[in-house]
Amino acid sequence: METKYLVNLGAAFIPLLVGYIWYHPKFLGSVIKSANGVTDENAKMGHALWVYPLAYICSYFIAGSLAPVVIHQFGLHSMLADQPDVHVAGTALNTTAQGLLDKYGDSFRTFKHGAFHGYRLGLYLVIPILAVITIFEKKKWTYLAIHAGYWIVCLALMGGVVCAYMPTHIQLAK
Repeated sequence: METKYLVNLGAAFIPLLVGYIWYHPKFLGSVIKSANGVTDENAKMGHALWVYPLAYICSYFIAGSLAPVVIHQFGLHSMLADQPDVHVAGTALNTTAQGLLDKYGDSFRTFKHGAFHGYRLGLYLVIPILAVITIFEKKKWTYLAIHAGYWIVCLALMGGVVCAYMPTHIQLAK
């Protein structure tokens, strides 16, 4: 299996692991239970068997969509990918583009940099989405704070893993 799929498979476990801790009754589970209006009776019902596999599949898609956000080199590749001159071996544009990738292909490829972009994605995308849901569903603001915090942490960790471990070198077609 290609490394990029293995990285996404690994990063997809992060929301499950963070969720186990985040929503545990000894951490924020009791707070979110009261924010959602869940009673002890409802809480004892448990999850269906399909919940965790479905959550993992959704997390895999999230991990797969993070690479263009956290890895700068994907922007150069997608900017040049459809240019006909790039695909003609020996042209000045191909040499320049491949030279740029050879020289800067590993720049900003750290866990810290990916975590920064994942954090920003959570801050500027997830919070507004959850805020709209919170407002229209007339939930408490603690609902927003707990879920937004969870996704900011998850996206920061996932972004860090994807940025640090995704295959580093992109080859332009020749």
